[in-house]
Amino acid sequence: MILRGTLMTACAALLAPAAAPAQWTVEASAGRAVHDPVAAHVSTTSASLGLAYEREDVGWGYLSGGAPLERGGPGWGAGGAGGWIGLRGGALQLGLSTSGHAYAYGGAGRNPSGGGGTLEVLPTLAWRRGRVSAEVSSGFAGAFDALGDSTHTRGFHHSGARLGVALAAGLTVGGEGRWVRGEGGEWPYAGGSAELRRRWGAAWAYAGAWLDGERPDPSAAYGAGVRVRVLPRTEVQASVRQEPFEPLYWNAPRRTWGVSLRRTLGREPRRAVPAVRLPHVSDGWAVFRLPLAAHAQPPAVIGDFSDWQPVAMSPEGQEWVARVRVGPGAHHYAFRLADGSVMVPEGVPSVDDGFGGSSAVLVVP
Repeated sequence: MILRGTLMTACAALLAPAAAPAQWTVEASAGRAVHDPVAAHVSTTSASLGLAYEREDVGWGYLSGGAPLERGGPGWGAGGAGGWIGLRGGALQLGLSTSGHAYAYGGAGRNPSGGGGTLEVLPTLAWRRGRVSAEVSSGFAGAFDALGDSTHTRGFHHSGARLGVALAAGLTVGGEGRWVRGEGGEWPYAGGSAELRRRWGAAWAYAGAWLDGERPDPSAAYGAGVRVRVLPRTEVQASVRQEPFEPLYWNAPRRTWGVSLRRTLGREPRRAVPAVRLPHVSDGWAVFRLPLAAHAQPPAVIGDFSDWQPVAMSPEGQEWVARVRVGPGAHHYAFRLADGSVMVPEGVPSVDDGFGGSSAVLVVP
């Protein structure tokens, strides 16, 4: 029933009106780092193949399956869906963040088959202004597990807070706090993270720990990873993590790792932005503008004049505005939106960027 409900949610998202760009990705992976609900119960090394879907105004969904690379390991399958339902007003967003996952794995040898699912419903308040973003949430998280003839259901009150700051072009650091209360006690958590984005891809790292409560040692969590663009719309990713006890999954601490090849299907969607003004150039400065009403969160300008690192835009009147020093010649640029997608407005001069998309062109005398 859980798997059926998850799949129905994903199908409803796929059939919704196409009001925003959609993105399909296919990913082939190997390792111990798979979807969290599965990794908590399947600790053997496996190879997997997955298909994921995401659309900004609807949500996301995925289906994935794996086969063991170790003798005697189980095969598994997983699916999930989620999204955001709420209101947007300038820098503030208020709504409901939902996610659901379902999984099943086959018995190997004398080991019984199992499965289950998780569900989170979190009322959330998010705020973003310039280089700073913050989010607080508090709601319900639950899990259901079945192993052989035994079943177990758990419910938790889950609260969290996150803060992110863009320190420099392409570099973001953040902090996170969680508090989980339910079966077995209560667990506070604190951690931090950093991400560096470049044209070739990105690198990230995080660390944190459970501060109190009954849980198996070690209580520390840490990890690092890198993704590299090897072909247009194709990335290679690698990561290693130390995963501590997690109340929702009720798992033992474990070390996970994984490598994957990810391919985005189709062409980069082009977004039409109404009433876009062409950049104005004066005294070596270019002024870029986007309508404030078209973007609830701050976009950024990327281009060869900044080595393709994002230059944050700030609100001025009814527009997002960024000022960038430029020299004479032809410059290529685009806009990076808050969800990470890249957009070239309709109606501005543009050329093929050689990676399956396009870039706008600004000529400075």
